[in-house]
Amino acid sequence: MKHLKKREIQELRAILESEREKVINHVKKLSEAQELMDTNLNAGDTADLANIEVNQNSLSKIGSRELKLIKKIDDSLRKMDEGSYGICEECGEPIPYKRLLVRPVATLCIECQTQKELREKRYSTGVVEEEEAFESGEESGFTSVIEED
Repeated sequence: MKHLKKREIQELRAILESEREKVINHVKKLSEAQELMDTNLNAGDTADLANIEVNQNSLSKIGSRELKLIKKIDDSLRKMDEGSYGICEECGEPIPYKRLLVRPVATLCIECQTQKELREKRYSTGVVEEEEAFESGEESGFTSVIEED
């Protein structure tokens, strides 16, 4: 963390700890809401029950994302303690302080994050599969025609 000043690390730590506290409080509220819905599950008509089930699924997804964020925050705080915070996990270069201010849980520099997102986009749109098929001679949408005499 030689690229980060002591003051910058302290500021980032305070941001991470504050965010962690907010997320934990939000997860507690979600848990309380989930419990309330569980108790109401036995009451109401079919439409009410369907609505409760949809809300439970939404809360579950939100809670799952929140728990992942807590893990990222904890990992960032651990890296601060170890002295490896702010180093790109891909290329090993320092992550700029301004990026860490915007995204304190960042593990990749802008360049590596951009490359990762491009790879993910290529995989999600099927571009990679098409490129691989083309390279292996299995061009999609094309058939070879052999005329016989």
